[in-house]
Order: sequence, then C-alpha cells, then structure tokens
Amino acid sequence: MSRLLSLSFFVLGALAQGTSPSYDYIIAGAGPAGIIVAERLAEAGVSVLLLERGNASTYASGGRSLVPWNNTLTQYDVPGVRHYIKNSFADKSEYCTDTPGNAGCILGGGTMVNQLAYIPPQNVDFDDKWPVGWKWTDVASAAERVHSLNPGSTNPSADGAHYDQTSYNAFANFFSAQGYTSVDAISEPNSKHDVYSHAPYNVKNGLVAGPVMTYLPMAQAMSNFKLQLHTKVIRAVRNGSTVTGVEVEVDGQRQIISLNNGGRVILASGVFSTPRILFNSGIGPNEQLQIVAGSKATTNVTLPASSDWINLPVGQGIKDHIIVTLNFNTTESVDFLDTSYFIKPSSNITDPYSHGNGILTQGYQRFTFWTSNTTSDGSVRYFQGTCYASGQNYVSMKLYLTHGLTSSGALGITAAGNTVYTVDPYLNTAEDKYAIASFIDNLLVQTRKADSTLIYSGPSTDTGASLSKVYTGGSHWVATAKMGTDDGRVNNGTSVVDLNLKVYGTDNLFVVDASMHPDLPTGNLQATVQVAAEAAAVKILALPKQQSLSSSSSSSSSATSSISTSSSSTSQLSSVSTTSSTSTQLSSSASSTLVTLTTSASTSSTSSSTSSTSSTNTAQPTNPTCPKSDGTTFTAKSGAVFLVECYVDRVGHDIAYVDVPTNRIADCVNKCDALPGCVDISMSGTACYMKGVVGEKIVNSKYIRGARRIS
Repeated sequence: MSRLLSLSFFVLGALAQGTSPSYDYIIAGAGPAGIIVAERLAEAGVSVLLLERGNASTYASGGRSLVPWNNTLTQYDVPGVRHYIKNSFADKSEYCTDTPGNAGCILGGGTMVNQLAYIPPQNVDFDDKWPVGWKWTDVASAAERVHSLNPGSTNPSADGAHYDQTSYNAFANFFSAQGYTSVDAISEPNSKHDVYSHAPYNVKNGLVAGPVMTYLPMAQAMSNFKLQLHTKVIRAVRNGSTVTGVEVEVDGQRQIISLNNGGRVILASGVFSTPRILFNSGIGPNEQLQIVAGSKATTNVTLPASSDWINLPVGQGIKDHIIVTLNFNTTESVDFLDTSYFIKPSSNITDPYSHGNGILTQGYQRFTFWTSNTTSDGSVRYFQGTCYASGQNYVSMKLYLTHGLTSSGALGITAAGNTVYTVDPYLNTAEDKYAIASFIDNLLVQTRKADSTLIYSGPSTDTGASLSKVYTGGSHWVATAKMGTDDGRVNNGTSVVDLNLKVYGTDNLFVVDASMHPDLPTGNLQATVQVAAEAAAVKILALPKQQSLSSSSSSSSSATSSISTSSSSTSQLSSVSTTSSTSTQLSSSASSTLVTLTTSASTSSTSSSTSSTSSTNTAQPTNPTCPKSDGTTFTAKSGAVFLVECYVDRVGHDIAYVDVPTNRIADCVNKCDALPGCVDISMSGTACYMKGVVGEKIVNSKYIRGARRIS
C-alpha cells in the first residue's frame, strides 16, 4: 500500500498550511525500536506521532526504489539483493550522512541497511550486565511477542529447500571435524559454544521482514497514529526539566511540533542520532554542549540557558562488535554466484520467487557459527562467524568478537552538527586483543593442517595478533545513552536513563533504542533491539498517567491488540508478484490533488448511512467492519449500494485519496459516493483510496478493506 507515502503528503501539506496539531507521544525515529513502541502506545489509545527523517522503504510502505526486474518490489523488499544495495543500486538514500558509521536513515532504520542476520538473544545477553528489572526473566514475555511477529528463519524458502549450499557444506564439514555441532540458531538461541547453523535471516513469506512489515501496519490501522516521513528531529524543546515538544526540519525549514499537556517524547533515532538530539537539547557532557553552543551560526540550534544544561555522560561508553575477515581456499567444490545473478536475475530465478521460493528468499550469508573462550580477567568472550563463498572454491569468514568484550569509546558532536568518535571503541583493552588473537591463532592451526578442507590463503607468517590489527566495526553499536541506576549527574555515574528509560533530570523525555542498551549481545543486534523495545513499551505504559494525556481508546478498540492472533494473517506475498492498486505510482499532478483532498478531509466530519441491507436480506450495522461484514452490502447516503470486500484490493484506477480520521468503511464509502465517477474504495488504516474503475481483484493482507459499487 502507499498509505505511508500518501500520509507523508498529508503531513507535508498540513505543514505548508501552518496547521500544528499536538500529540500525547512524539517518537523520534522510525527504526525497529521506534515502530514497535509507537504501535504499542497507539494500542493504549493515546495519540502518537512517529517521525522519520528518511524515505519509505518497502513497496508496501510506499517505497518506490524498484529492483530492475519487478515493478512491485523495492531494493529493500528482496532478501537476495540486500548485500548489493550499496554498490549496485542507484538509490543510496538509506544511509545517514552525519554519523560515523552506516546508520539507516530510512523507514525501518537499521533493518533496511543490514545483512538480514537475525540472532535471537541468548539469556546471558541480558542476565550478564543488564540491571535488575531487565534480566531475561523480565523480558522473556516481550521476546515471545516479538518472535510471534518476527520469528526469523533459517529456512526462508516456502518450498523448504536451501539454495546455493556448496559453501555451507564445505564449512559444515570443516567445523564438524573440529567438534562443532549443528543447531538451529532461531529455535536454539542459548546454544552459542562450538555450534553452527544455517544462516538465520530476518525474512518472512519471501520478503525482508521486521517491524515495517509487521508492527507498522497494525499501527496504521489506528486513527490515533500518524507517521511523518522526511522530517529530521533537531532537538527536544525544553522548559527546565519538562519537554514541551520537538523542533524538526522539513525541506530545510524548521518547525516546532508540540506535545499535549502531560505528553512524552521518546528518542528512537539510533546510537548516533539520539545523542545528537540530546546534545542539541542541552543534555550531555559540558564539552559537547559547548560545541553546540558555539556553532549556532552554522547549525541554527538554540540550546537552553546554560543553567538548564543537564550534565550526563551521553555518548560515553559506546561499544561495537569487531570484525576480522579471513579467506580460505577449499578442497571441496564451492560455487560462486556473481552479482548479476542477484540484481539482474533470469526468469528461472524470478519465477520461483514469485511464489516465495528460491535463492532470492535468502540473504548473503550461508553459514554461521559461535564459540567462546575465557581470558585472564575471568570473563567469557563470545565469537560469531558469518561465512559465504567469495570466489570459485574460495570462501570467507567474518569473525566477530561479541558479548563479553570490554573495549569501549566515546561519541561527540562537531561544529557542523555531525556525530563523530572522540575515542575509538575498538580493541582498546588487552583482554579483548588477546581473546580475538588466540581465537584466530587456533583457527589458523586447524586450517594449516595437511588434511584440512579449508586452507588459509594468506602467508604462513600471519598470526592472530597481526591479523586482528586489520579490522572493521560490526555496525552493532550500543550504550551511548546507557540505562542504569547510577545517575550520570552525580558521583561519576555512567547512566543517562533510568530503568523506565526516562532521561535523568527530565520529567518526560525517554530513550528507546540501542543507545540505552548497557551491553552487546552475542549476535547481530536487531532481534535484541526489538525485544528491548517491546519491554520498554510495557515499562512506559505502566508509569503513572500524566495529567492531560488524552484518551482515544475508542479509536484503537477495533485495532488488533493481540500479536499472536494478528500475526497469522500478515502475509505480504502478494506484493511479490502483483501490484497493489492503492500503491499505484502517482504523477506529480495527481500528488498535488491528493494533498489537497487529504488536508481538507482531515478537518471534515462525515456520518455513515443509518441502514443497509445485504444481498441475503441480513440487516447491516451502520458501520460495516471486517471480517464480520464481508460479502454484505452497505447503502451510501445517495442510495447507491456497495458490496463490502474484506481483505480485497483492486488494481489501479485511483482517482483520489482522503484521510478518514474515523477509520470507518462507511465514511470512506460515503466519500466515494460523493465523488463523481468513484465506484470502488480500498482502505488501509485511515487512508481511503477512491477508484474510477473496479479493477482486478487481489486478496491482500488483513489490513486492507474494500467495497465496490454494485447498484
């Protein structure tokens, strides 16, 4: 659906006209954490505005950065092309330009720029250094909710087959000979020593999964939720300890978006951008705030008076996994598929994919392994390897030093407003250096044996110590706004937010993203971020209600509140092979029309018909609902009769779009009835798409509601 795209039209149109609604919750950043928290808060009935500085990503969310071989799939939809986006596709707008690493500035955040590895956290990831109240037993129910929607998969092809497995076989044979055992990384998350698995992917129903495809549609079904794209949050606007709103930038113009009295702001902009917002809000080390204050002429950022600065260790203690890449020749035959195989696939690859099958359902990695060792400081350090073919009979291992590492650094801000490392976070403790060097040395010993099926390709003089000097970051950063009980304002405390994620020294400013994580997990970060976000939503909702928070529970009462029941029907496979009618690309002239219609609709009210009769003479309610009213009829104000088609979309022929704040099928139908030539509608959340022709029928997700004129 193009609801997100159209909604962005609506919001930008409202901004241009100077309207300024206020909200109970404003969430800065529509990455995985921001989307999850937004959906959970919207379920509670409060008004929620979710802000994202980047573009829509997936086709269903309104993204139009298409792959060259399909006009209903974006480069962010297809698992098999994820590895090639940065170098092989024209659109590179997903990357932030003001951070020291590859952060995602796009709807979905890091889930749209990563390599799809989905590693459910093991218990110790939380039990080790997370505080009481955030141990595994505390977050286990949150993990269950996440995994019911985003389970991940080591077997993503619908036909049950694994594709391109020659490299997997070579790695499995080698590691089995070293005493490693096979596990399923999704179903056995606590098995992390001397084990290997088929690569676990963030894939569902043949498409890249994650909160954009699961949580976001649930949020969009609620009229008390708004998403605003292309909006960069500059700072939280503070009156002493109270945040009253946020300053944003849209198309180079600054604007204040206000909170309702008693409202809250949640920063979910990621490990690099959440600190930027905090610095710009007068929160952080004094030396960083002085930089912001001195650069006003360049950045146009207005800090609070220095007496209201809050001296917290924002940016201090940043951690990241470290990667050392090793290459090996193989004695077994290993195939290598070049780039064109994925970005310009032949029909024998795309045809199976239209049914959710084949190699395009998989990410780039083919094999993942884990082990651990104990160093002289008594700490257990974990290692992960992600492995793949990098040439014919030639393979590579990306070796990660993960949970248990002690190296950390610091993040600051420049006069231009960019975040930068002020202290490099990698391999700055002796124990970390020893741990990874000894692990590599052991691997070299094994691959230099005469009977080894993997043969190290480098010179014989290479050692673990020398090889570990050439490393990259894992792009799994945490802890720039660390959660803990040691208030960072006093006694050299290290924490920026308390156990409820509220920033120390503020009344209503929260952080929910990897910034607040006190430690690194054993594997790739995205599953842990989602679990923590689910748990965070529970914490925030459990806080005493602040005065004047509005309640719009009636608007969310019809929305799905149970993850377990809603997840069963969120299949997105239809977008693999078909074009959604409500996501038809709009011309520039049509876009302007939609803005006008949407803006006027937002201030209007409609009423539904008082009665209708079904084709089977069954009395109908004044407001048809899905699935209850599927196949029944509804009589519009003019007397025209519409057949309700739950979960049905019809291809093309859009003539107008309006936003229906009531979220009622009846009101959308009456809008269509009043528009000359309109004979069909499709609804996604509050978005009402009106059509001049009854097009081809597509059975779409549960969040689509349709109705067509029959008399």
